[in-house]
Amino acid sequence: MKAQKKCFSEEHKEINAISFCPECKIYMCNKCENLHSSLFKKHNPLKLNKEEEIFTGFCDEKDHYKLKYFCKNHNKLCCAACIAKINEQGDGQHKDCEICSIEKIKDEKKNKLKENIKYLENIEIQFKENMKELKDFFEKIEKEKEDLKIKIQNIFTKIRNALNDRENQLLLEIDNIYNNNYFDENIIKKGEKLPKQIKLSLEKGKLLDKEWDDNNLYSYINDAINIENHINNINIVNENINKIKKNNKINIVFISKEDSFNDFLKTLNLSRKIYLNNFRFKQCPKDINDNRAYSVSGENNNIVTKTGKNGWMGTICENELDKSIEEHKWKIKIKNKYAMIGVAPIDFDINSSIYEKCGWYLYCNSSSLYSGPPFNYCCMCTNLSKVNNEVVVVMNMKKRTLKFIINNEDKGDSYTNIPIDKPLFPAVFLAHKDDSAEISELK
Repeated sequence: MKAQKKCFSEEHKEINAISFCPECKIYMCNKCENLHSSLFKKHNPLKLNKEEEIFTGFCDEKDHYKLKYFCKNHNKLCCAACIAKINEQGDGQHKDCEICSIEKIKDEKKNKLKENIKYLENIEIQFKENMKELKDFFEKIEKEKEDLKIKIQNIFTKIRNALNDRENQLLLEIDNIYNNNYFDENIIKKGEKLPKQIKLSLEKGKLLDKEWDDNNLYSYINDAINIENHINNINIVNENINKIKKNNKINIVFISKEDSFNDFLKTLNLSRKIYLNNFRFKQCPKDINDNRAYSVSGENNNIVTKTGKNGWMGTICENELDKSIEEHKWKIKIKNKYAMIGVAPIDFDINSSIYEKCGWYLYCNSSSLYSGPPFNYCCMCTNLSKVNNEVVVVMNMKKRTLKFIINNEDKGDSYTNIPIDKPLFPAVFLAHKDDSAEISELK
């Protein structure tokens, strides 16, 4: 943000300036401007604005001189005092920098100006579209956030006296998670100002390019530098926009049982967390073979149902297993024992039914193991119990192990040394029409 200029008067030195007199080379507040206008009627003070800084031709540093040099290190005009080898009263701030005369960089800056004009022309429409998309997305996540808050408030109304402190803590966690994974809404306020700045910079750049005059070189170079600085501000906001667009599939849920008041009191875990829910099944691709078609349902897209004809079909969850978390644990309920449960790498082909070539699985019907390289298991026998209707899957990212807990029996790791160089995802395969699998995260 551009620093606000102060009035030249010692009496008014703490008051913001509103104008600049080119003839007197002074910044003035409202009172000084009125006095100046009555004394120097032929002078033409320039009004200051927040969008563009007036170029005076003189260094902003106190007791410095006319701008005659260019600092390559800081991309900035400077005066003789700025490059002095002494360092007294603020002098010499560019004394160790690479300095040249303004004339030597005029062609470079003029060419850079042409590049920036093209850049601004290309980004003007794109930026407006990005801002609209960002605002729409922000409204969406704001609604999601408010829906989550309402859900929590309804639950805690029943036990307000006992859990009031916990409710406030959960509400704060929601805000923190959204702010940490998305952005502060101030980014929109900053971004809304930039289209006007882009337009002004573009118009200014074209005008400079058209009317470039070496006789007024200092002013033109300064304007070109201002355009470069505006572009830096635009790029910073765009980086934030791109970061948010990458996270737009993150889902945040609050889990609780609400079957009855007593059941809720018994099952409520006071250490329960609000966390990112990574277990949402991918929607069925439009171009998938009809035999392997499926649907995704459930409040959090956590139920997959085979809708095509009999024959194996598989899918994975939307978000990968975070490598920074040592252990991931989830439960899968199945409608039919003819199901494969496990993990798959990112290059898992959702259009393929060849399960043994991509991933590491437990076949629920026989409690045997199936996997692709580097294991190449096919109906490998295990000491695991027979599956009834649910399996707990535990993936340890640090040890690179995968195990299956059946009927509360933990008989150790079924897979070891699983490669994690590629992102891994929870995965399931279903064999028969109307078979389904429901996944839920365990903590």
